Amino acid sequence: MLAEGASHSSPPDPRLPPLWEAGVIGCALLALSGGLLWWTFAAPGMRAGASAAFVGDAACRDCHPGEWASHQRSGHSKTLRRAEDAPIARSLDNVEVADPEVPGATWKFVFLGGRLATERRTDSATERFVIDYALGSGRHATTFVTLTDRTSEHLSMIEHRLTAFAHLERPDVTPGQSLSGTAAGNTPSGRRYSSWNTRKCFECHATTLSDRDDQTFDEATMIPNVTCERCHGSGRDHVRAARAGAPANALALRLGPGRASAEEQLQVCGQCHRLPEMISGGRAAITPDNPVIVRHQPVGLMQSACYTKSRGALSCSTCHNPHARASKGEAAYESTCRSCHEGAMKTPCKTLATTGCVSCHMPRRDVARGMIMTDHWIRVVAPPTAASKPTRK
Repeated sequence: MLAEGASHSSPPDPRLPPLWEAGVIGCALLALSGGLLWWTFAAPGMRAGASAAFVGDAACRDCHPGEWASHQRSGHSKTLRRAEDAPIARSLDNVEVADPEVPGATWKFVFLGGRLATERRTDSATERFVIDYALGSGRHATTFVTLTDRTSEHLSMIEHRLTAFAHLERPDVTPGQSLSGTAAGNTPSGRRYSSWNTRKCFECHATTLSDRDDQTFDEATMIPNVTCERCHGSGRDHVRAARAGAPANALALRLGPGRASAEEQLQVCGQCHRLPEMISGGRAAITPDNPVIVRHQPVGLMQSACYTKSRGALSCSTCHNPHARASKGEAAYESTCRSCHEGAMKTPCKTLATTGCVSCHMPRRDVARGMIMTDHWIRVVAPPTAASKPTRK
């Protein structure tokens, strides 16, 4: 049976009856097979370049092959996919996990006619959601969402309670969804997002939400992933001008080399990676021991003396190639640190020869469920205790 409160009004509830209701499923399979063909070719419409102002990444490749190739290997190029297309999806089929916070509750991932779904079972009810989208590159984790209202005016979704972490064999609770916490919208089934929050979530994982304007959500013309045009702006006029032989100064796009200050870069990156004013709890929550700050790198960086005293010399792109996947190797980062600090240090660094700048001043920290990220709040950090050291490289 459906869980208490299930709705059959429009828009359709994403929850489906459990597998053992063979009578219902048997009647639905014929409709489902036809519906799947429609969904595949028409509905969620992951068709890049649908908007006339956007030309798609392929148009950028002709003149910028190096940047294009780097971007295709980056996490930004894989931020939003249909759930069944996520690399991890098939490995989740028939995986069952006990809810770590709710005794007796279990979760199971299943494929239904080619669509990935998740089923929550308790002693009293079975609840299933067909999963619409997978968010995240998968390098750290993949989080799943289901749209509960697809209309642009009342857009809403549920962020599923379980996330597939790259370093764990089995899914675990999505960061921020612990039932002992106070985050708004958390339920035993997942976090329910308001229309505003749903739109903001998709804005950060897509290039544009529709071919009409930034506020309209339209799956048929939405351009998924953070493509070239998300940061540089729609490319139609740029491509036309380039093909017409326009001079270089007429081809400038936003955020081009040397055309954005450190503050402007932080503001653009921070739209999705977060800015201080976006942190829950306000300024009081921006403390060195808050793991949330580590997940949101611009916030930490903006607190550090390296940023505030650099007079605009330090930005995200000082250390990171904005088109490429962030490197895990520390050698290049160390070189950047030395280029500013080595001649300016009043006394030689006592630990530089053994630990390096990054491991000492930007330690790797456990931010959630064993997920390790680099702390961008550059500072003198107390040596970690054995208990606090990350256990995963």
